[in-house]
Amino acid sequence: MTCPRPDGRPVAIAHRAGNDLARLEHATSIGADLAELDVWLRRGRVEVRHAKTVGPLPLLRERWRLSPGWGPRLELDTVIEAAGPDVQLMVDLKSETLALSEGVAAAFDRRPGATYAVTTREWWLLEPFEGRPGVCLIPSAAWPHELAELMPHLGDRFHALSMHITLVEPALMSELAGRDVSTFVWPVNTTADLERVLGAGAAGVNSDNLDLLAQVIANGEAFPNASGQNTT
Repeated sequence: MTCPRPDGRPVAIAHRAGNDLARLEHATSIGADLAELDVWLRRGRVEVRHAKTVGPLPLLRERWRLSPGWGPRLELDTVIEAAGPDVQLMVDLKSETLALSEGVAAAFDRRPGATYAVTTREWWLLEPFEGRPGVCLIPSAAWPHELAELMPHLGDRFHALSMHITLVEPALMSELAGRDVSTFVWPVNTTADLERVLGAGAAGVNSDNLDLLAQVIANGEAFPNASGQNTT
């Protein structure tokens, strides 16, 4: 796997930064290790967005907010080109079909030498990426039952995990570290959350707060490292 491992500081992941090209540029400018983006398969195209479609209607839904869905939509090829070599993309698979996985793999195959990460709560969607060079596989868990299903595969099949902050507790983090599993926690948007998850042993943080990520990148040695020990 090709997962970022910066020396002396946590991995800095810009949450949903790849969903908007201006935000992607900002994440790149602060030196984020990964820029996360959400992808869906629609009519054979890999679209980049967090919002869901509304059945056959030309609308997009973000929780209870509706927005027009009939204009041009951002596609993965465009984001890969915009990211260039300066930031590694972390693609979150949303459509529950292996055709999406195959479409994502094909998009990166059109950029020889590109490295990227793939994450999803539907971790069976990672199968088409296994054994591919330059890909970091990061199954994700938001709820205890999802984590319980993943646990038998962590440290054997998978060596990285994206986990919701509510799942973080010292005993679990210690067990995962013992299995040589790197843990990336989301959402980490405050200094208090940052200190808590890094103190518990997280290898990286996934944040909407790009100012907080910039602080991690510039002054990472001031925070506990992934082993839970302060490096200052």
